[in-house]
Amino acid sequence: MKKLEISFSDEEIRLFLDRIKAVKSPLSVDFLHSIVSGIIEHIPFQNISMLTNEWSRPSGNMIKEDMLSGLGGLCTVRNPFLHQFLKALGFDVIFVSSTMKEPDCHISLIVKIDQEDWWVDVGNGYPYFEPIRLGDDCIKSNWFMKYQLKSQKNRYFVHHKLNGKNWELNHHFSPTSVDFSVFDRMHELHYSVPGWGPFLIGLRVNRFWENGGVIIRDERAFSPEGETILDDEDKLKSWLSKWFINSGFTDSIDVGRANKIWREERRKWLI
Repeated sequence: MKKLEISFSDEEIRLFLDRIKAVKSPLSVDFLHSIVSGIIEHIPFQNISMLTNEWSRPSGNMIKEDMLSGLGGLCTVRNPFLHQFLKALGFDVIFVSSTMKEPDCHISLIVKIDQEDWWVDVGNGYPYFEPIRLGDDCIKSNWFMKYQLKSQKNRYFVHHKLNGKNWELNHHFSPTSVDFSVFDRMHELHYSVPGWGPFLIGLRVNRFWENGGVIIRDERAFSPEGETILDDEDKLKSWLSKWFINSGFTDSIDVGRANKIWREERRKWLI
């Protein structure tokens, strides 16, 4: 993809801040924190639109439309949007490339505020509610997990510990700025090769808030009411309608088609 170009009118900025319940403020870590936590709470992390969008990587216009409407998306939508949105607000922000199973397969951001660099990631599927200053290795905690950013030889390693689980490495990155085109291969493979990642052979939907959250992982769904199995289309639609009331999500996506696609692709992949 050519250089990512997304522009915003003052009205679009205002409407998006309203959607995520953030108040426009002078540039600061607190303002950045409110944007990050607002996106995690109010904009779904989801692959339903990926499954049903002809398996093509999103354009800049689609990224903008999906986030402004409340539809949301994956790392390939959320962090590119946040990069451009923060730039429009006046923040100094760069893309950095993260390694998971291989290099350049996850997009993260670094935001410079008052000569300090802050790591941000709203596209991981985990509730990293707050920016972390590079060099701060204190453990951050929320109701779902603990996480920590540790440095070693000019790389930063994101470790997290889910409740009841052991510490694990999620990804690591260099703080060096990269062009958006670095992620071209990742985009193409994610959107075209079932099994390269989990998003064409599974179902992933979540959003988190300060004291709770809702999560779908394939057929299993978790909410403050407990765990349930969503083994048919009607159950899936009903559950999503209950927990994503304020999003444009359920009004603008073909949930039934997505549910059929991931199941068919999973069966093919397992053969």
